[in-house]
Amino acid sequence: MIIKSVSEFIDRILQLWPPYRWDEVQEKAWVDIMVRELGGFKPAVLDRAFQELVRKRKESKIPTPAECIAVCTEAKRWVEAQENDGKLPAFQKTDDEWSTERWRLAHELKQSALGRQAAREGWIVSFVHFCRKHQRHPAGPEIEQCKRDSAGIEEIYARAMRGDMGPANAPVPVKVALSSAIAKWALDILDKRKKWAEEALQL
Repeated sequence: MIIKSVSEFIDRILQLWPPYRWDEVQEKAWVDIMVRELGGFKPAVLDRAFQELVRKRKESKIPTPAECIAVCTEAKRWVEAQENDGKLPAFQKTDDEWSTERWRLAHELKQSALGRQAAREGWIVSFVHFCRKHQRHPAGPEIEQCKRDSAGIEEIYARAMRGDMGPANAPVPVKVALSSAIAKWALDILDKRKKWAEEALQL
């Protein structure tokens, strides 16, 4: 039976991977997130994504929204390829963490609700790098880790611009060189944060 809507996709997920000890509030929250995040995918994509989960997924617990978003994003490329005279999809999973395919997926995922949240809250850079590395959204404690990884970058940049990096007893030329390198690194992150946030929020 072909999946024709997000609600059918969700129902199939709940049938195959029923939540363990969830109450009604938890299940409703999960369903609401799934509807919001997957609402833009057409039936053919949802159907292919579900079949991929059935064929490849080994875990018994219910899939996270982040996992479902990732598999739907990949399915979308295959469906579009089939509709475009059978051309190969632009994204294929790869073991190369820095591949063009992974970067492309990461930047697509920043358009999601969680990506937009990361853009508004200032942790979009760590969000994008997480998606590139893991080929999916962060979830649960991973989100808090992404936030921690992004914290304090303005302070680091300010200290580096003052030449205040390195051991206190280091020679001045060493501190200057180190501060200059760190300032360049921090500025690159700040520039990416601004650019990627604008793209995620479509400013």
